[in-house]
Amino acid sequence: MEFIFIEKTSKSSKNPFTPEEDRKLSDLVKFFPRKRDINWNYIAQQMISRNPRQCKDRWTNYLDNRINKKDFTPEENHFLLVKVEELGKKWRKIASLMHNRTDVSLKSQYRKLMRRNASRENVYNLCMEAYSTRRKNKSTANTKKEDQVLDLTIPESYEFQFIFDELNSLSFDPADLEF
Repeated sequence: MEFIFIEKTSKSSKNPFTPEEDRKLSDLVKFFPRKRDINWNYIAQQMISRNPRQCKDRWTNYLDNRINKKDFTPEENHFLLVKVEELGKKWRKIASLMHNRTDVSLKSQYRKLMRRNASRENVYNLCMEAYSTRRKNKSTANTKKEDQVLDLTIPESYEFQFIFDELNSLSFDPADLEF
């Protein structure tokens, strides 16, 4: 008996799309004016290293301009929790009830809510806490190094008064100091 070993090609689902592939896929999809007319077999042939399912999934779950990629609102989170209680984890069914959210994004958001121990009763509070934390982090991340002033306590001794006044007038990052 003779064995033939077939080398696996790069059509692996573990191989993430590159930005170049994303651009090429978007350009190819533009040739099809209506979504239902997209020929995924043709597109996969043009993509060379991707199969039709990979191309379709990448487009419908990540690249399509109609997908709502904004953060989930507290109302959407509440609706998601209610629908999972009613229907179970039927992500495609729930996605059909929500405006331009994909089943992939709903499943991911639901898992995030579960990690935070969210329930229908506390989801609004959790969302507001997360929102205020994000705003605080963004505002501190946007401060420039020049705006960070080292607050030095001036010692009682008059001899060092001039030195500390000069240091406080300088703008520098305290993390750059070496001790």
